[in-house]
Amino acid sequence: MRVLITSAPMHGHLFPLVPLAWALRAAGHEVLVACTEHFVPTVTQAGLPAISSGPGMDIRELMRPDSPHGIEDDPYGHGEVFATMASRNLAGTLATVRSWRPDLVLAERSEYAGPVAARAEGVPYVELHWGVAELVEYRAAAETVLRGDLHRLGLTRLPRADLVLDPWPPSLRQPHARTHVGLRAVPYNGVARVPDWLLDPPARPRIGLTMGTVLPQLTDGGMGGLLTGLVEELATLDAELVLAIDDEAARQLPPLPSAVRYAGRIPLSELVATCRLLIHHGGQGSALTALAAGCPQIVLPKFDDALENAEAIAAAGVGLAVRLDVATPRGVADAAALVLGQSRFAVTAGAVAGEIAAQPSPAETVRALERLAGRDTADASPAGGSGARGRR
Repeated sequence: MRVLITSAPMHGHLFPLVPLAWALRAAGHEVLVACTEHFVPTVTQAGLPAISSGPGMDIRELMRPDSPHGIEDDPYGHGEVFATMASRNLAGTLATVRSWRPDLVLAERSEYAGPVAARAEGVPYVELHWGVAELVEYRAAAETVLRGDLHRLGLTRLPRADLVLDPWPPSLRQPHARTHVGLRAVPYNGVARVPDWLLDPPARPRIGLTMGTVLPQLTDGGMGGLLTGLVEELATLDAELVLAIDDEAARQLPPLPSAVRYAGRIPLSELVATCRLLIHHGGQGSALTALAAGCPQIVLPKFDDALENAEAIAAAGVGLAVRLDVATPRGVADAAALVLGQSRFAVTAGAVAGEIAAQPSPAETVRALERLAGRDTADASPAGGSGARGRR
C-alpha cells in the first residue's frame, strides 16, 4: 500500500503524524510526505521520505496584520492562512498524486491540498484530528479561499474525510468528535538529545515550562515580560524549574536563579516523565505529551485550538487554565503551588493517561487504513502487501 501524507509546514502539525507514518513503514507499506520546499528537511530528519509540493513560505507572512480582533482571536483568518498555503501547493500535490498514485492520502486537519487532490483523483482520504475544538471557522475560510481550485477540479465543496483519527482521550472530546476513531497519542518531539541530568531523579518536585514553536514567532507571542516574570515567581517555589524553550526566547531572560535550569530544545516526553507539573501554551503536542505521561498541567492559551484544549484540560480535572492575555506571573505561580499541593490533579491525570494507553496503537491503526484502502494484508496475496496503485 502507498500512503501519501500531507501536512502544513509546522512542527506541531507534522509531528503527530510521524508515529503513524513509522507504523505504516514498519508494516511494509510505502510512505511519502508532501510538504513545502523549506519543510522537507524537517520531514527527512524524522526518518521519512519527502517530496516538495511547492515553494517554502513563512507563516508570519501569511498572517493577516489587519485582523480586527488581533491574531490570537481570529480563527477564520488562520483558516485563510492554511487554505492559502494549500492553494499555493495544490498543483504540486496533485501532480504527486497523479504520478505516484497512492492508495490512501493521510492529512492533518488544517492541510487541504492533500484532501482536495485525493478527492479529485478518487483516492480515499483520512484526516488526523488535532485539538479538541471543531474549528468550523477553518473549514468555512477554506471553502471560500479554495472555491476556484475546487471548481476547476469539478468539486462542489471541500471534501470530508472517509475516516477521522483522533488522539485525544474520549473523555475530553467534544460532541462533534463522537464518530472519530481513537488513535493512541504517541509523542514525537523532533530532533533533540536527552541530557544526562534528565536520567537522575530530581531532588525537588520538577516543573517544566514550554511555549511551543509557533507562539514565540508571532510578534513576541505576548510573552516578553511575562516569561521573565514567570521564571522569577516560579523560582520562589520549593521546586526545580526546567525551561524547555528555544534559544531565541531564552535570550530575552536575565541571568537565571539557581533553582532554574535552561534545557533548550529537549524531547518533551522525556522531560515530562520526570515532572510533577508542566506549564505550557495549550498546543496539542504539549498537552497530549503531558496527558499521556499522567502529568498535571497549567495551560496558558492564546488562540484557536489552544483555548478549547485548555478548557478541556481544566474541566477534566488534570490541571488549570489561565488565558495568556490575562495571566500574571504571581497568579501562575500560585496556581502551580495549588496543583503541586493537591494530589487530586495527579490522580486524575493518571486516570486519563490510562485512557490514552487503552486507545488503538499506531500499529493497530494501520489495519484500519489497510481496510479503507482495500489493501488488507489478511486477505491479500503475499505480493499484495507492497502492491500499489502505481503498479496496476
